[in-house]
Amino acid sequence: MDTNDRGFTLVELLIAMAVGMIVLGAVYALFTSQSKHLANQELLTEMHQNARIAMEMMVQEISMAGYNQTTAPATIPAVNRCTGTTAASNTPCAGITNAAANTISFVADINGNGNTTAGTTNPNENITYDVYSSSGVQALGRTSNGTKQPVVENVESLNFIYYDGAGSITANLADIRSVKITIVTRTAKDDPSYTDANGHHHHHYTLSSACVIRNLGL
Repeated sequence: MDTNDRGFTLVELLIAMAVGMIVLGAVYALFTSQSKHLANQELLTEMHQNARIAMEMMVQEISMAGYNQTTAPATIPAVNRCTGTTAASNTPCAGITNAAANTISFVADINGNGNTTAGTTNPNENITYDVYSSSGVQALGRTSNGTKQPVVENVESLNFIYYDGAGSITANLADIRSVKITIVTRTAKDDPSYTDANGHHHHHYTLSSACVIRNLGL
């Protein structure tokens, strides 16, 4: 029997445990850091996607404002073009009915029946976009025929600038030919490691797009 084959001493065990704890602590710190980074990336991705989804929907629908106003068959009277400054003064009409800085309302005779009255027979013909509080969270709201639904959440602001055919800013509904849309979204949760110029911990994303309304020039 070999009496020189001994186990670890208490000092050796303590040293091994200390080294193990250091390694374990480093691995845990790395794991925690990576988890926080991944969570922040998911929030940033969601923020960007919200802005793009909202912008795509608004551009697609706003570009249809005034549709079929002059292309209705002879048997169906054409819907009057919206006139007025900022707000339409000749409703019902087809075109932009409210051109405000933070909200826009517009009408398109999608089904071509010569009737743009809000109701179930004319779905998606009277649309309004604005920002409102949905269950305590700011969201982009889409109102269709009087019913408002959230499009995306965590919207900080929404802005519209209206231009005539020459590219000058206008408030005259009859002269509007394009709209610059700017939406600002933010992350759903704050990031303690980030502080913006206003002292807030939410990340923000600004997206702008020009929307040409072809029907208003017909």
